[in-house]
Amino acid sequence: MRSRFTIAALAAIAVAASLLGAGCGGGVGSGGTGAADAGIAAGTVSGFGSVIVDGQRFDDRLVAAVQEVAPGVDEVAEVRLGDRVELEYDSGGLVSGLRIEAALIGAIDSVASPGQFNALGQAVRVNGDATKGPVTQFAGGLTGAADLLAGQPVEVHGLLVPNGAGWTLQATRIERLAAPPATLKVVGIVSGLNAGKFSIGGLDVILAGAAIVPAGRMLAEGQLVAVLAPAASLVPGGVLAPRMDAAQVRIKSSAAEGVEASVGGSVAALDAGASTFRLGTQTIHYDGARLSPATLVLANGQYVRARGRLRADGSLQATSVTLRDGRNEAEAELKGTVIGYDALTKRFQVRGVDVDASSAKIEGCPNGVLAEGLFVEIEGALGATGVLAKEVHCEDEPGGATVGRKGTAGSVDIGAASFVLTPGSGAPITVRWTATTLFSHTTPQTLAGRRVEVEGVLDAGVLVARKVEASD
Repeated sequence: MRSRFTIAALAAIAVAASLLGAGCGGGVGSGGTGAADAGIAAGTVSGFGSVIVDGQRFDDRLVAAVQEVAPGVDEVAEVRLGDRVELEYDSGGLVSGLRIEAALIGAIDSVASPGQFNALGQAVRVNGDATKGPVTQFAGGLTGAADLLAGQPVEVHGLLVPNGAGWTLQATRIERLAAPPATLKVVGIVSGLNAGKFSIGGLDVILAGAAIVPAGRMLAEGQLVAVLAPAASLVPGGVLAPRMDAAQVRIKSSAAEGVEASVGGSVAALDAGASTFRLGTQTIHYDGARLSPATLVLANGQYVRARGRLRADGSLQATSVTLRDGRNEAEAELKGTVIGYDALTKRFQVRGVDVDASSAKIEGCPNGVLAEGLFVEIEGALGATGVLAKEVHCEDEPGGATVGRKGTAGSVDIGAASFVLTPGSGAPITVRWTATTLFSHTTPQTLAGRRVEVEGVLDAGVLVARKVEASD
């Protein structure tokens, strides 16, 4: 289950650069580093080192991700493989804001087949074909589509793809929740708008008492919106469509004209003559854009990353369009410390992601073998619950990189926000947490004596934690 906690003010998100030292090999662009124009990006998380979104690395070392869990309530949350995210970065290439944007939070109504189900009036489909987009990730005890059952509370991330006159949510990640959510969420396109309600797919949204965000904006047909509603307000479907009473309707809007932007999604409404297509509801103009690979012939249904600048009408004038089909670029990339290595199966975790290296090419590792605690860079394909590694390259831990350590927590000092981590081998290390450190299955008050995994950045021998997770 996703780790998170409530914060009083988003101002607490930033972690001082002086604490974390030099960059972590991030920067904006595919594997790139260095300065870039300030901009925005939206897409699917395809790996970690920095956070990697549709194959592009974004340096997120100074910011924590947030997720809106109730109207006006943001919680710090852990970004997971397959999440859909929206981010802002500054002129130095550093991420200044990172928001996790689930498309649906609620219970499964019915399962039509192992790869298709309905929830909150939305048709959802599982994707196992990398040529059509990111392969669906399963979590929270789910290992594949066969585990999906009616009544399960789930958090679904995905992209809208046309389906006849309507839309289907193609899932990039499906996580079973430990308990039914108090607040339901649906992201979709407004239709059938009248004075008191509108529809998203097969769901009726009642507007009485709902806050429209941003304030002063007017709802309109065809807008992309995110709706939050109390779970108690849901009236299940039967003869009539299911309905819920919205507490908040957030209109998804673009940034200002001229802002650099990157967006990933499924090509729809392709018009080769006009050199346009849509990603969700956003129009992309690709006349003059560099296509990658150079032989790319665009077609509806392809998953692409488009990058360029926003026009006055909110459309994107693309300077590049890159196909993401698992052939032109790696489906997934990871950079971090090997944790929980099993020499028999060659399975382990990096940055909280399950990795299967049983068929991988191993390079640069001591004696040509993997081992616990090594720092690695991985490229691979997406399986249903993690990464199927094709190449694993060992390297020295670079300064400022996010690393992992596993051991027993002791000598906890709540006032100093620190504890001593004693690993199974090697010297103890001091761990310090900050206002944005994620605690999973533990708290600072219950740390002492527990087996934990810590993820963070080393600064003068102190591990400044981004995440502390109990593993006992």
